[in-house]
Amino acid sequence: MDAFPNQLRKLLSLKGWNQAKAAHELGLSQSQISDYLAGKSEPYLSTAVAVARKLRVSLDELSGLTPGRLVAAEEGAAYHVEPYQPWVETLKRRWRRKGTTRAEMELAIRILFPDDADKMIEWLNRS
Repeated sequence: MDAFPNQLRKLLSLKGWNQAKAAHELGLSQSQISDYLAGKSEPYLSTAVAVARKLRVSLDELSGLTPGRLVAAEEGAAYHVEPYQPWVETLKRRWRRKGTTRAEMELAIRILFPDDADKMIEWLNRS
């Protein structure tokens, strides 16, 4: 998923921040910023939330999901996996590694997808 590095690069550029300034402002190490920009790693959910808040953007915008690619929240709408799948699969892997409970996973989904949380949780239960 290379949308995240591209979005982060764009957002840092808009702020006029180099890697050192971004690391200081975001409370991360310069090597973390470098790895994120190079696509070598992605932030944990808690880090992504903190970065999004400090950059004053949504997690959707930070991860490269645009409103045109998001799934409609209408009753009976079919969920398209493409925009969510890479992000959700990454989160699921990280949650498994950290031993996260089902309640913690659902809370994270509610944070990531506030408008679509119930539908996303239902979709995840089926997959």
